Amino acid sequence: MEKKLIFISILLFLSGCYTYKPLPTYENDFVVGQKYEIRIGNRPMERVFVNSVTDSTLVVRKGRTELVVQRDMITESKFRKFSPGKTVLGIVVGGFLTYSIASIVIWL
Repeated sequence: MEKKLIFISILLFLSGCYTYKPLPTYENDFVVGQKYEIRIGNRPMERVFVNSVTDSTLVVRKGRTELVVQRDMITESKFRKFSPGKTVLGIVVGGFLTYSIASIVIWL
């Protein structure tokens, strides 16, 4: 049973999760090759990757789909920067919780 716990713990650490922290941006100030969260109208925030920028449009990639978005349709935007602190904290807390729950299940 210990081997199963070790295996589950290793899988958790190799999961490849990551987090991003929002940074302030100036309105309509987008950089090609960066990740942003944008809101179009009243829709929820969407994480996108900016492929190209013109005066009136953005070409963004969401998943495998490329979209052309009018700048005046964007109601909110946030620049996303990788946060190694949050990622490490999430992995450590997640590993501890997984190990704790697995230990409780084994003892029951």
